[in-house]
Amino acid sequence: MEKIKTKDKILLAALDLFSERGYDEASIDLIAEAVGIKGPSIYAHYKGKEDILNSLIVMMEQRYDENFGNIFNLDKIPESLDEFKEDCLSHIEFTMRDTQIKKVRRFCIKEQYRDEKIAALTSKHQLTGNQEIYALILEKMMEKKLIRRFDSRLLALELVSPVTLMLGVADREPHRTNEMLTQIDAHLAHFIKVYGIEKE
Repeated sequence: MEKIKTKDKILLAALDLFSERGYDEASIDLIAEAVGIKGPSIYAHYKGKEDILNSLIVMMEQRYDENFGNIFNLDKIPESLDEFKEDCLSHIEFTMRDTQIKKVRRFCIKEQYRDEKIAALTSKHQLTGNQEIYALILEKMMEKKLIRRFDSRLLALELVSPVTLMLGVADREPHRTNEMLTQIDAHLAHFIKVYGIEKE
């Protein structure tokens, strides 16, 4: 197994502390202690706490892009309504269960009113980013005559908004995760029933 570099250990320790205590309460010394190094040793890897935060955001954005794609590089366009539902559920289950992604969400919820950059990041991952991605996917599916022709941005809004709300419930009440996944499955089935075009 590849050994985790100190630079990455610092990021993971910072993520733990940021999500648990918030940005202001997670000092450089606490981050260093969690890694098992002295406070000043952090500066051999990062300029300070803000640099750690920025690097953490970059790392998490890459993690999202690898698992979801982005508006410049879509993961894939489904070839059927069944594939569309499977892809949606796969992405949702990943973001709902991935430990690091859950910690990022928790941190963002805590800090969204303190920092404009975090507020924008929270909005992106709760709504606008997902809406943009799914608007593109749905537009392509309309071209393939898999989805009825409507305003793709409005359809994407209708698709992702309930998922965001149910994801929030699962984050706050982890014992309800499976319940929320069942409801999301039903929501996707309803969306497909209303807007999908079944092939004969």
